[in-house]
Amino acid sequence: MTLLLGIDTATTGCSVALMSGKTCLAENQTRMLRGQSEALPAMIDTVMKSADVSYDQLDGIAVTRGPGAFTGLRVGLAAARALALSINKPCIGISTFDSLSAELQQREAIDASTALIVSIESKRAEIFIGVYGSDGSALRPPSAQRPDELEISNEGLSSVIIIGDASEPIETALAGKIVTRRIKDIEVPDAKIVAILAADFLGKPELALPTPFYLRAPDAIKPQSN
Repeated sequence: MTLLLGIDTATTGCSVALMSGKTCLAENQTRMLRGQSEALPAMIDTVMKSADVSYDQLDGIAVTRGPGAFTGLRVGLAAARALALSINKPCIGISTFDSLSAELQQREAIDASTALIVSIESKRAEIFIGVYGSDGSALRPPSAQRPDELEISNEGLSSVIIIGDASEPIETALAGKIVTRRIKDIEVPDAKIVAILAADFLGKPELALPTPFYLRAPDAIKPQSN
């Protein structure tokens, strides 16, 4: 059975899970705004020891690639790529939008007239937003925008489901425009889902590279030389 280690530090959480196919052998997750770089190595080690699995038994490493917080995102990607390199196994990158969307899709069936809005905190006025159809396909390109700028066409849609750690302001912005349902316990990516999604790319890792997915430029600007 395929063994995949899933890692997420892209948003306001830190999550590690060891998956054998769709069976979780061990996991460790917590919510945190910062400190993932200090917490992640110990969490990985704890999960591996809990499952009594050695690193060389892994078939690959799965990691969220964004969008999300710049610092947390880099922490997870750097750790996953370094670990994959050390054991000479593929490292698979999964978007935070796809991970959160898949978690809801696995939990419940979505009516064809309902859209799914995945909303991720950016620490700025804009929110990272992905809009999906009932079948999990993206209805529009991902964006970074203010909640009050979000427009959801009512054509063919009767309602929207909102998930992610920035779901509350989206729910407020859409109030009175369309029927909304906010699911409060799907806020940050789950490393179990990240690993499950990555399994589909083990034979073709070049289609899911562990490169950062940014929707806005970093705040820090490289000084220009005179």
